[in-house]
Amino acid sequence: MLRSIFTISFFISLSRILGFVRDILIARYVGVSMLSDAFFAAFRLPNFFRRIFAEGAFNSAFVPIFIEKLQDKKTDEDEKFFVRNIFSILFYALLFFTILFQIFMPTFMKILFPGFFSDPEKSSLLINLSRITIFYLIFISLVSLCSGILNSLNKFAVPASSPIILNATLIASVFVFGPIAPNYAYALSWGVFIAGILQFLWLLFFTIKAGFLVYPNFPTINSDIKKFFRKLVPGVIGANVMQINLLVDSIFASMISGAVSYLYYADRINQLPLAMIGIAIGIALLPALSRKIKSHEFDEAIKLQNMALEVGMILVIPATLALTVLSYPIISSLFERGAFTSKESFFVAQALMFYSFGLPSYVLVKVMEPSFFSRGDTKTPMNIAFICLINNALLNVIFFSMNFGYIGIVLASVISSYFNLTLLITSLIKKKHFRFEKNFVKKFVLIFIPALAMALTLYLLRELFAKNDELGRIAELVTMIAVGLIIYLITSYFSGSLDILLKAHILRRKKNDAIPSV
Repeated sequence: MLRSIFTISFFISLSRILGFVRDILIARYVGVSMLSDAFFAAFRLPNFFRRIFAEGAFNSAFVPIFIEKLQDKKTDEDEKFFVRNIFSILFYALLFFTILFQIFMPTFMKILFPGFFSDPEKSSLLINLSRITIFYLIFISLVSLCSGILNSLNKFAVPASSPIILNATLIASVFVFGPIAPNYAYALSWGVFIAGILQFLWLLFFTIKAGFLVYPNFPTINSDIKKFFRKLVPGVIGANVMQINLLVDSIFASMISGAVSYLYYADRINQLPLAMIGIAIGIALLPALSRKIKSHEFDEAIKLQNMALEVGMILVIPATLALTVLSYPIISSLFERGAFTSKESFFVAQALMFYSFGLPSYVLVKVMEPSFFSRGDTKTPMNIAFICLINNALLNVIFFSMNFGYIGIVLASVISSYFNLTLLITSLIKKKHFRFEKNFVKKFVLIFIPALAMALTLYLLRELFAKNDELGRIAELVTMIAVGLIIYLITSYFSGSLDILLKAHILRRKKNDAIPSV
């Protein structure tokens, strides 16, 4: 499982690197302006569905049922019939909802971004862009089905690489459509549309290659389909508290000038460790846990969960401290050029620093949720999600009334995420589906001390370096990250906190190991 985690994390990291290039271009040509606010808002809805489907929610309902069929299949056509049924229902439903969004887009946008409608030009731009980007919803949801099939077959590389297509297409759209579109916001919106088509074709090719030809036909609503959708809806809610909270946050952010863009840029950086660690672990853990539960190996499932938790902490604790210390150098180095000034760097860096406080909870929620989903329990995470959503909304109202500005929006999300994690772990322990290892506290301390040493080193280097020209900022940032990483690896090696990774031989393949399929 650990090798699968690092395979997924590797491709996600490539995608995020391209994502940074994309955001650097957006910052250069659009900056923080009406155009950036409108595009980020228009991309928020389809991107919301991309994250909730592609990053775990769809798998939470699909993978356990599909794996059960793979293990207990009566004929070779049993699981293929199930897949084609799901594909057909999704395709028709998504087409219907996309048409619905096209018709009622002004109403939907007014609900999600009420602050935009005080300016007729801004609201009109938002509606026009949203009518282009919403088509992404169809393709990315079907991509999630293909990803679920491949992940269940232990083919993780292709699904993990598909976001690379999105970022590469958006980068190309700046140069291809930028000169001919009314503005760069339109160019990027058309890029989103095209990226959805390309991502679907990429996943479809490998899904067919794996033996599953998917196409829309007249669906049959049988017991398997009913079971899937009974688990899908609560799974979508339960697995995506953070994403739903971000959508709620957009309502409040739209009322604060520039806040939509500040939160977007900060969240983009915060999403890198979340995706590379939490989402990667969650995707790899769910099929492995599902097989253990199906085989009634419950103690082994708990050991697997603890292993995933330990790996998550080894990676997320240093990432959290690094983002906290280096928030301003990261933002200024990546985005401060063209239309993006030092003023914007300061505001975005503040948002990133507060977002980083919640990173451990965001990641560990992704690590703990598969324990529910592998047992077919999507209702408990959904119920917990509702509680946390209410908590987030109330905190937003309180902080907004106290004039905390956009920082209040971030704080509300962070507090709600820790609340979510606490409720998930408590529920698992009560159900006897999880228990901490006896040496958990010791392991945590052994992980935290090297991370703290790294953070202190980064702080001293940050104060030592002078922030001068663009190349100087980038060189200083790279130097600080490299030194911090070396300090963490050396101290972690001697503390023994890396033993779980070293024993797993993540980077070494035995001679008789087959090359893993993608």
